[in-house]
Amino acid sequence: MKRHVLILFAAVIFTLTLASCTSKYDAEDFIGKTSAEIVDENGDFDCVIGEADNGIYSNCKCGYTIKEKKAGFLGSSDGVLFFICFDENGVAISCAEGVRPGG
Repeated sequence: MKRHVLILFAAVIFTLTLASCTSKYDAEDFIGKTSAEIVDENGDFDCVIGEADNGIYSNCKCGYTIKEKKAGFLGSSDGVLFFICFDENGVAISCAEGVRPGG
């Protein structure tokens, strides 16, 4: 009986650990919204690939930082961003994780 309790406890801890490692951004929260709506809800973008026209980003890609770039003794790791792609009307059409252009 004790073994089953320990296995169940380990499974719960493992699940909670994985849940805490996920991105705070979910594509479903962005798709279909305009860039202005997204900025109002989440603040200014950390990275913009393109230009805004009257506060609307169209035909471009903008991102929020998920993980900061780190430099350490054994090497460095790239920062990770959550990118949102906008169509010609400034509406979010897709999302993906990626690295900042140019490193």
